[in-house]
Amino acid sequence: MAGDPDADAATTPTAESLFDLTGAVAVITGGARGIGQAAARALGRHGASLVLFDRLREQLEHTTRELCEAGTTTEFVVGDVRSAADLARLTDVAASLGPVDIVVNSAGVIRRMDIQDMTLEDLDWLWDVNVRGLVAVTQAFLPQMIERRGGKVINLGSLGSVTGLELRTAYATTKGAVTQYTVSLAAEVGRYGICVNAVAPGYVTTDMAGKWINAEPERAAALLARIPLGRFATPADLEGIFAFLGSRASDYITGQVFLVDGGWTAT
Repeated sequence: MAGDPDADAATTPTAESLFDLTGAVAVITGGARGIGQAAARALGRHGASLVLFDRLREQLEHTTRELCEAGTTTEFVVGDVRSAADLARLTDVAASLGPVDIVVNSAGVIRRMDIQDMTLEDLDWLWDVNVRGLVAVTQAFLPQMIERRGGKVINLGSLGSVTGLELRTAYATTKGAVTQYTVSLAAEVGRYGICVNAVAPGYVTTDMAGKWINAEPERAAALLARIPLGRFATPADLEGIFAFLGSRASDYITGQVFLVDGGWTAT
């Protein structure tokens, strides 16, 4: 009956239901540590079953064990996003849990160098992992998302997706490509109910970036001076954005790049 308060209450989503991922299956590349691990924790905490993919077997096993002990159904595949054979194994393991609802493309590499020292081989290496590998993983799961008319693709960008990065020109080139792939794919697959977005972190103290960030006190101080929140991020600071973009709370959001940078780009 129109205006029935009981009926309205029954159809109004709660905060808990908006973020409930019970029954969902998520594939996370680079899931062994750092930002990928944070994404796994966030999605698992909200009920998703997980398949983690990474080259780092020992850390991958450790993260999988931690998630299983927390009550999250978790499988892992040791492999490289550049390997077709490894991706085939990934799709097989994911299929054992059910259709994939969420793909988090967190695997990535970085190389810092003066532009005069950069070679095309450096660019090729970065491109193969950060762009070609990301696209290959997405392509592996898109058909089932299209068939089921829904899904979430979350790509990992960077400050380098939207601004220049000294000593990281080749890296930023690949992350700029991730942005364009994200918005273009969103435009193409939106008609199937698939949402495609990117998370672009600022300076995060991961295993890959933390040592460089803190290696020189003067550089660390200069970076901090640019961040309005006055601190570097930890991987845990990104858990919320992954929970949001993986859940129905973001069902009308696609083609966006979410900067999680402590305000870096606001200054």
